[in-house]
Amino acid sequence: MMSRVSEQPQLECPEDAAARLRALDPVQSFIVLAPAGSGKTGLLTQRFLVLLSRVESPEEIIAITFTRKAAGEMKQRILQALQQAASDPEPVNAYEKKTWQLARAALANDSAQQWSILENPGRLRIQTIDSFSQSLVRQMPLLSQFGAIPALTEDASEMYREAALAVLEQLESSDPLSADITRLLRHRDNRMDELQALLADMLARRDQWLRHIVSHVTGGQDSIVRRQEIELVLQRLVDKALRAVDQALPADIRAELPALLAFAAEHCTNGKSKIITAKGTQQMPAATSSDIEQWLAIADLLLTAGQWRKPGGVTIKLGFPAESAAASAEQKAEFRARKQSMQSLLERLQDDNDLRPRLAALSKLPAATYADDEWLLIESLFQLLVNAVGQLQLVFGQRGEVDFSEMAMRADHALGDEQAPTDLSLRLDYQVKHLLVDEFQDSSQNQYTLFSKLTAGWMPGDQRTLFLVGDPMQSIYRFREAEVGLFLQAWEGRLGNVPLQTLQLSVNFRSQAGIIDWVNQAFPKILPASSDKMKGAVHYTPSVSSNSALAGTAVSVHPQLERDEAAEARQVLQIIEQCRRDDPGASIAILVRSKAHIINIVPLLKKHHLDFQAVEIDKLAQRPVVRDLLSLSRALIHPGDRISWLALLRAPWCGLSLADLHTLTADDRDSALIE
Repeated sequence: MMSRVSEQPQLECPEDAAARLRALDPVQSFIVLAPAGSGKTGLLTQRFLVLLSRVESPEEIIAITFTRKAAGEMKQRILQALQQAASDPEPVNAYEKKTWQLARAALANDSAQQWSILENPGRLRIQTIDSFSQSLVRQMPLLSQFGAIPALTEDASEMYREAALAVLEQLESSDPLSADITRLLRHRDNRMDELQALLADMLARRDQWLRHIVSHVTGGQDSIVRRQEIELVLQRLVDKALRAVDQALPADIRAELPALLAFAAEHCTNGKSKIITAKGTQQMPAATSSDIEQWLAIADLLLTAGQWRKPGGVTIKLGFPAESAAASAEQKAEFRARKQSMQSLLERLQDDNDLRPRLAALSKLPAATYADDEWLLIESLFQLLVNAVGQLQLVFGQRGEVDFSEMAMRADHALGDEQAPTDLSLRLDYQVKHLLVDEFQDSSQNQYTLFSKLTAGWMPGDQRTLFLVGDPMQSIYRFREAEVGLFLQAWEGRLGNVPLQTLQLSVNFRSQAGIIDWVNQAFPKILPASSDKMKGAVHYTPSVSSNSALAGTAVSVHPQLERDEAAEARQVLQIIEQCRRDDPGASIAILVRSKAHIINIVPLLKKHHLDFQAVEIDKLAQRPVVRDLLSLSRALIHPGDRISWLALLRAPWCGLSLADLHTLTADDRDSALIE
């Protein structure tokens, strides 16, 4: 791809100028959909400057990001704008001029309030969500139940495994938990390692399920999870999918289906087909989970491998016998009519790309209810999980470290709830007047709840504002329990008690038009046609480029139809060499799915003396200095380790040649080299 990078809008009047101007209204709350390259950091900077010109104290504004780099960039931009407004003349460029004017107004308020913000930049509260959570916990150590504030770790997987193992070690005890462990081990074929991995994986996601645990037993409630509530969620999920199919079903198809389905069910010879469950069908099933089996039978009748069944596939196996199998002339006529009707119906459906994916998705739905033996497993699993959470707290305490989820949950606890807010919550409600959140699509449920609590006391007309910016198409933090559906939920116009106006940016200031046009054509076919907050499905939002197209092809696709990583690496090398020939000064980047994806690429680059820069790509153990140090360690630990001693003598600090090593050792293969 060929692109041109621009850090900020350069157009005098971009197509979405009205939305950008409206976003600067300091008394309104907004949620802004800002696609890649749309200048959202610049918009956040301008919004912050607008608010800075109105507040009595800069601490009344809190800007939250998800990375330290983003927080640093926003703070730098704000300070740079203030410095330029203090020393430079008014710019000509429309965007820079607007920023300069907003910064001048902020400086005027700074002077009136005597903040001296340029001399005291620490008063600007721009921080990551994790540091913000830490600050809340630090203010209320008793309520957060932490005491001494622990360190944050980005990888707590070892602690999850340790906590899981501590639970499973109770198998041999008389503890009531041993029965639950036994039941789950039977289910996992007595694979203790698999059960440990399952518990560890669930601990990493505990913020998603821990809030559903019943904290105490009341009135006959002897389970820590409520079966009825969980099954109700499953039923709603199934009902929603069935309604989508029912609404997309054409009227003429709906009229013909029941009779054809009943006929096929009566004559189907495929014992594994769900069609046979629809015998006696007289009308279309209701779009509720209780009729899911009939809908699955319809899907089996109309689809094969997720695609529309071809008219030629209407055979006895599907439930439509050949005329030759008829026992009478009347039956022969019926067989012919049913088969022709079914073929005609399938022909009419071939171009229906709305109904087909909805119908195909039915086979992937979960069951709407649990069998009793399944529920026993779930109860046992949650008994272990609750115990594992307790063990995890002990591990956290021993190591003085916690994960991101724990810090967010403790911060949430420190704020109390809407009915019983803590002193900290009340103080923040008084202090915080404006909250800005960047990359909101990467919020987790805990963080979403935290934002809701921070704004719970806000009232209409009190001129406190919430400003959320993000792009659900760019959600990348699923591994940190981010739920893009939360952005879609807020996009409906509210977060907690705060009503939100929706704004959408569309102009891309980063890439040339050729790339934007290609992406606009390709991605609607890749992403779902419509968004679904329950599934986290996000539809594509097109962009408009502010940069004209560059000469040549913007995007070239080199497909690998079969997986061959060695061939792929060779093709990457060819593309790089061709780029070097076409433009020796070009900057080239290689994006990969994971580190494993570059195993074949990196050796080829090194072999052809193509220098590259990368972060955490080469394994530490493969670096020459580390290998030499390992050889030294092994040689000192074991004087008889001949290979390590040879490597040690060959290392740079000794540097014997291969000929020297041969002279030294060839005639004596039994003695230790140190002798």
